[in-house]
Amino acid sequence: MVDEAAAGPARRTARPARRKPAREAVAQKPRPKRTKKTLGDDFLAAVRADFRAHGAGVIAEVRADKPDQYLKIVLSVLPKDFDVSINQLDAFSDILFEVIVRKFRAASEE
Repeated sequence: MVDEAAAGPARRTARPARRKPAREAVAQKPRPKRTKKTLGDDFLAAVRADFRAHGAGVIAEVRADKPDQYLKIVLSVLPKDFDVSINQLDAFSDILFEVIVRKFRAASEE
């Protein structure tokens, strides 16, 4: 008799990989738009159409007649984190600033 333990473990035959059955292409319904987004889009479309029809003239009238309202409109359009620092050169190192100055001097002398 042959010793089964000495022959080693029994090997399994390789099976083909299992795959999920392919789904048939089902037409999915598009998601309904959110009401808030739709309302905002509709409002902006109406404002855009009104601006195209009357825009520049109305802005000029508001600027002349009600400068405080004009400024309020301008400020509402600007980003909230608007950087109003006047001197941006503080961010440059002295060496970088010197390189930039030399470059402009050389360009203006040509």
